[in-house]
Amino acid sequence: MLIGKTNRLRAIRFAKHGAYLTDGETDVLLPVRYVDPKLREGDEVDVFVYADSEDRLIATTQRPRAEVGQFAAMRAISVGPVGAFMDWGLEKDLLVPFAQQFQPIREGSAYVVRVLLDERTSRIVGSTKITKFLNDDMSSLGPRASVHALVYRKIPAGAMVVADGLYNALIPRSEMYEELRVGDSLTAFVKRVRPDGRGALSTTPQGLPSLEEEGTDILRMLEQNGGFLPFSDSSDPADIRRAFGLSKSSFKKLIGMLYREGKIDIEHFGIRLKA
Repeated sequence: MLIGKTNRLRAIRFAKHGAYLTDGETDVLLPVRYVDPKLREGDEVDVFVYADSEDRLIATTQRPRAEVGQFAAMRAISVGPVGAFMDWGLEKDLLVPFAQQFQPIREGSAYVVRVLLDERTSRIVGSTKITKFLNDDMSSLGPRASVHALVYRKIPAGAMVVADGLYNALIPRSEMYEELRVGDSLTAFVKRVRPDGRGALSTTPQGLPSLEEEGTDILRMLEQNGGFLPFSDSSDPADIRRAFGLSKSSFKKLIGMLYREGKIDIEHFGIRLKA
């Protein structure tokens, strides 16, 4: 039986306090409040298995925000003498011991947490020391690859993210579609991978196919606005994001492509559709 994971178990007997389930080697109680009235002896059911407040194995049909080995954004419910307790979607809150905190956790704030299993005690705990569980080498990912990104920390240069649950990556501030917060989950795209394997991501697709698609959208906007849009190389990045959903660097590449194709003129105060 996998502790801290979802298991498919078979119902073997029923009691007033619930149903007993087994994987053939270990039995575990599914409390009565989680037992489907249609469940019968011999039926299989998917349950999450963890240790209760008395360190006894217990099953639940509830689903936590993350299982052992996974990351998720969680809000701190309280801080006590042994650590912080996080809301992870189960009745029993998840403890993040002080030794597993990157910085002191504050009640009410959101953090990205890695869920861990203490093999010695079978207790499930969390950690906000995210980087020690991540690979800095993203060289196995091809250029323009898409990844699932979970923001775990904000820094002056941008947002640090967990990419595909495996990699440590940066979304530079210049490549953000909008301001990101800790706990935000989004699709991001590999912008570049340095020789040392460290990767930088963008919130907008990279490469020629995406540029051509975005270029069509901008030409349509120009036609709908009398052939002129008041955006250029000197425009504020936030204004560009709001108008086009692009980072400033992507916008500059895009209008450069359209200019070289002879479709627009780039003026000091904006771009103009060529007749």
